[in-house]
Amino acid sequence: MFCVTVILFKLLLVIEGIQINYIKVPPAVQNNTDQSVILECNYSIRPDDSELVVKWYLNDAVVYQWIPPHKPQALGIMKDRVNLSYVSSDDPKMAYRSMQIINPTTNIAGEYKCFVSTFTDEDFSMKSMIVFVPEKSLELFHSGHTNQKINFTCTATEVYPEPKLTVFKDKKDEFENRNYLQAVEWSTSRLPTGRYSVTITTSILLNKIAAGSLVHCELKIPGTGYVKRKSMLYYPPKSIHYMQRHRKQLCLLLLTCLCFV
Repeated sequence: MFCVTVILFKLLLVIEGIQINYIKVPPAVQNNTDQSVILECNYSIRPDDSELVVKWYLNDAVVYQWIPPHKPQALGIMKDRVNLSYVSSDDPKMAYRSMQIINPTTNIAGEYKCFVSTFTDEDFSMKSMIVFVPEKSLELFHSGHTNQKINFTCTATEVYPEPKLTVFKDKKDEFENRNYLQAVEWSTSRLPTGRYSVTITTSILLNKIAAGSLVHCELKIPGTGYVKRKSMLYYPPKSIHYMQRHRKQLCLLLLTCLCFV
């Protein structure tokens, strides 16, 4: 019985045709940077396999096709956006297995599938790619206060896809976690371009934040690894008003001190 099992297993290995070993699709690329990206489809086929067809799909639509011995074709949204001369292997059955996209933009983000078939077999593998747009601006500022609390508002404009904003103040030492400020208001608007503008307003008790503390707003675009931070020094509103009201006196005092030095 053991011998029969081994023989059947070996027969299955012999019969097996196409196998996609792996595909490489960048998880995230920046929009409109004049740089190309390569989507690689690495597969194995038997030497006697015939009628090879390699296709790339984007969100279930065929965007690239190679049927040897013909040249590859870019279709649909990828027409005129692929370098059809790109060769990824010296093997004539592997030469045009990969797709080099010129200057990716947000409209070609999504799920990519490499589909390989022959007369006897087929296989496919899928991965997603995000094309992101960094923010046009990121601003952090005081946005009102009471006797007990002060608010900080952070605004990011024209980002894609929708970002995540958090506001926090510096930790006191390396063993503490970040001191996140409580969000009291959040708004998101989708622009005609498809990009997002996001605003978050946070609040903290005045006795929980010291004058001179650093407050940060951190922007993250999920799934991309992109992080941007805006920071500001916090001073209580009364201190700010006092400094503004007595600016001339403070300047004269500073000049006097410098003269004595």
